[in-house]
Amino acid sequence: MNSCLSSSRWLGPGFCILLFVSGCSIIPNGDSTRQTWQEHQLKAQEIVNWHIKGKLGFKSSNQGGSANIDWLQREEQYQISMSGPLAAGRATIKGDKRIAHMQRGKQHYSDTPQGLALQLTGLSLPVNDLVWWAKGIPSPHQALINNLNLTANGVATKFDQNGWQLIFSRYQVTSQGNLPRKIIGQRGQQSFTLVISSWRFPSN
Repeated sequence: MNSCLSSSRWLGPGFCILLFVSGCSIIPNGDSTRQTWQEHQLKAQEIVNWHIKGKLGFKSSNQGGSANIDWLQREEQYQISMSGPLAAGRATIKGDKRIAHMQRGKQHYSDTPQGLALQLTGLSLPVNDLVWWAKGIPSPHQALINNLNLTANGVATKFDQNGWQLIFSRYQVTSQGNLPRKIIGQRGQQSFTLVISSWRFPSN
């Protein structure tokens, strides 16, 4: 078993995030940048209630599209509404990291989050990882990251995880720290682009 994931079960996700920067990944930056990256990850990890609006685009080997996206995350619970060509009107997904329910017109579907994403877009989009990637940090529930690149401010411009090559840009200083407003992911012939127009942080 991956030692980082094994440790996280006993010592908590915060310790696992420290392992990402201390022993599980090579960071091509100085000590001060590495320290800032550690602090940034821990702060971003604490953001469990957030609300983003923007646009999600995707492309696979045989199809592509885009939709407006409204994503409300409250700890492990989420509600994602998509409208536009990709959603063929409007689709709303509610659930957690284990099970999700989608309403699309008069039709109702239930599956894993990734299963519903595949059904809706044709893309094996890792929704549970995207919860973390949207904040510009690695998912502590997946394999170690590779090819990490940091800015002088200690935020990631790219890293690879779970087979996806990820690029982060358009960082915005928010009340909860420095967060990306554009995330691009590519895995083979699959790719997605999440452009965030606004970050909000509901308290409850």
